[in-house]
Order: sequence, then C-alpha cells, then structure tokens
Amino acid sequence: MESYRQVFCEGGGEMKNNITKRRERRIMRDEDDHKEKGDINSQADAFIKNFRKQLRIQREESFKRYEEMIARGV
Repeated sequence: MESYRQVFCEGGGEMKNNITKRRERRIMRDEDDHKEKGDINSQADAFIKNFRKQLRIQREESFKRYEEMIARGV
C-alpha cells in the first residue's frame, strides 16, 4: 500500500491521493471494529463466568436447604 508521502512525491495526482486516504481510513476503521469486538468478547466472557458462578451458588444453596429439610424430617 502506498503512503500519502509516496503518492504526493511521485506526482500521482489528486485521484490517487484520495484513493490512498480512503484505504487508510478503511484500515483504521477496521482496526477500531476489531478492538470493539475484543471488548464485546471480553464482556461476554465475563457475563458467562458470572452467570455460571450464580448458578453454582444457587445449586449449593438449594442442596443445603434440601439437606436441612431431610434433617428435620428424621
């Protein structure tokens, strides 16, 4: 990919310069999208981890209540 400086020095003209600028903007936008996806993935992972932790806690509390109920009945 040609940089702005290469196009300008070679006298590539305004049209080539605009194409280069658009490519650079697209690359920057793609990099930003990739960063946002990374953030979304880490947020999703944190949500899933927290959700599983809450399920485990509920399961343990339920088992504890069940044991207490059985102990009262005996």
